[in-house]
Amino acid sequence: MPKKMVWIELLFSRFPINKKISSQMLVRFCFLFLVWLTGFLAYALDGLMISYISNLQIYQGLFGSGLIILFGSYMFQHSLPDIIPSFRSLLKLNDSLFQKFSERVERYSYSFIPCLLIALVFMVLWSSVPNDFQRALIEGSSLHGIWDISISIFVYLLVATGIWFGISIWLTIFLISRQPLEIDLSQKTIDKFRGLTMLALWFSLFYFLAISISIIISFIGSPAVPLLEVIFSPNFFLIGIGIISILFPFYNIHNTLLKVKKQELFKIEDEIEQLRQQLDEVLARQPIKQFGEYEKRK
Repeated sequence: MPKKMVWIELLFSRFPINKKISSQMLVRFCFLFLVWLTGFLAYALDGLMISYISNLQIYQGLFGSGLIILFGSYMFQHSLPDIIPSFRSLLKLNDSLFQKFSERVERYSYSFIPCLLIALVFMVLWSSVPNDFQRALIEGSSLHGIWDISISIFVYLLVATGIWFGISIWLTIFLISRQPLEIDLSQKTIDKFRGLTMLALWFSLFYFLAISISIIISFIGSPAVPLLEVIFSPNFFLIGIGIISILFPFYNIHNTLLKVKKQELFKIEDEIEQLRQQLDEVLARQPIKQFGEYEKRK
């Protein structure tokens, strides 16, 4: 069976690249530079080279958020195969059921369709891609216009992929919490969740780093905007998604451990109740036994 991969990693897997992280990041940076270079050529041929070079949003989209997401894709691809077996001991499932569960996690985590759908929603609601595409069909388009549409689609697809990584992490923890669990409350219990929680923390770090770069670049040289426009801006929406992606995984872990703790307490209460009943039965028979021994002595 071919190895399941994120679409970004499937793209880079076509090239003979060293698996070391330094080599991977260098190749990804070079890839983004080539993308930038195609835009430079398109604008230069249309006589807009200075306009292209001075556009800070292109650098933010490619070498800021884009590079962070490409790095996150590498980490996600190489961490998930090790994390899935790590929670095998958490689930009260036989090998066949766990295999189906792990295949289900891999199937939605590596799926390209959710990334595409999220990207389409962003492009329809918050980008000029539909209008640019319609104008290109009616009036015709220049080289730099075609490049603008192409790079917008690419960047939104990268952003959507980064968001789907966070949703996949939360969904995995959520599904684990809904399976029959086999957990003993101890100091080592949290270690069984360490792989997923660390992946969630790393995702949150790079996610907010990418959003911060985007916000800083968007504010440079831009006039003041009303508060209502800020609230309904794409960046504010992405910040909300980031906060949810941080809180929900740990909230689910907390609820899972709380449920296990309650089950343990109910079990202890049942055992105490059984012991109390046994003690009452022993004490109820004790006076009769003592009375019988007293009659024998007489």
